[in-house]
Amino acid sequence: MEDYIKYEIKDGDTLGSIAAANSLKIEELVNFHNLYCGTTNFILGDKFPIHLQFVLLQRRTEKDEIELLAKTEYQKKARYRCEQFNTTRVEDRITFHCNTKKEYEFEKDSAKAEARVKLKEYLYKINPENLSPAIEAVKELEFDKENVVLSLNKNNTIKEVINFEEIKKKWNSFKPKLSSSKFYSQIEKINSKAAEDILKGGQLEFESESNLRKTYDKQLLFHVLFNDYDAHKKREKSAVLKFISQIFVNIPLEIELQHSVIREDDYFVEYRTVGTLLREKIDNRVLEEQYNKFYRPIIEYSFSEYNYEYRIRRMVDKKTGFIINATAFMKEEVKNNYQFVTQFDLKKIEF
Repeated sequence: MEDYIKYEIKDGDTLGSIAAANSLKIEELVNFHNLYCGTTNFILGDKFPIHLQFVLLQRRTEKDEIELLAKTEYQKKARYRCEQFNTTRVEDRITFHCNTKKEYEFEKDSAKAEARVKLKEYLYKINPENLSPAIEAVKELEFDKENVVLSLNKNNTIKEVINFEEIKKKWNSFKPKLSSSKFYSQIEKINSKAAEDILKGGQLEFESESNLRKTYDKQLLFHVLFNDYDAHKKREKSAVLKFISQIFVNIPLEIELQHSVIREDDYFVEYRTVGTLLREKIDNRVLEEQYNKFYRPIIEYSFSEYNYEYRIRRMVDKKTGFIINATAFMKEEVKNNYQFVTQFDLKKIEF
């Protein structure tokens, strides 16, 4: 049996992508190929010769596969730090600001198409400070909810919350703590229906696996990690992201997504996703009616123009498939009058 196998070079293949797929350094791949290929098929430099049709790859023994598996198991683990800024502006005045910092452990098993996300640290600063009790009241639940095992679709989106029943039990255990908290008691004294709605909202979120999955789809860590953002993929039509406005009540929004490659080398690829608001799906008269009811009494200026911006950038390690760093920016606004901005930053740190 020959010591090598012949890999047929396909459109889009690079030395880096083939090396990464076989857990090799480019130098290792080139050296082995050149050892067996004969002088006319030598690879010189960091690109394929134009005439080259096959790359020779080392045939692995069972022992090699076991050692490789042990090596890749380690590569499937990562630690991420995330920082999110939410800001509300009325004209040029900041009326609300929240800075949230979280650290996560992340594991991915490509063979099983599963991933686990576990929240390790959760820090925040909020202004006005009198909103802090609301965050403190549910902080424990965040650790329960963000210790989750997910199965993934082929396009890297969330398919199922595997440990849903376990998370649901934790919600049922937490619910009495929430209803007996100082925060809940204060809300109940002011507005009993509002307090009741807090429990109803939680009950609805944890009522079914599909409802909880929608929660993860909206959270930016999960949205950045588990999304079909590969710009190399050929798509028949653009994906459309659907969600509810944060400024207006029960107004559905649709954003058409376009993915592109900013830059790429043998080791990393940087993707950009830009969303375009589908304005034809929105009734501007309804927006103006709500603006006149909720915002104009405070701002006084009349309704202007509604906009939504959506941008995400991801830097991916081609060898491991992990996102190394990412930024996300969303801005919803009634131009010059009212603005809600979310900025999210993610970086992979040493484990």
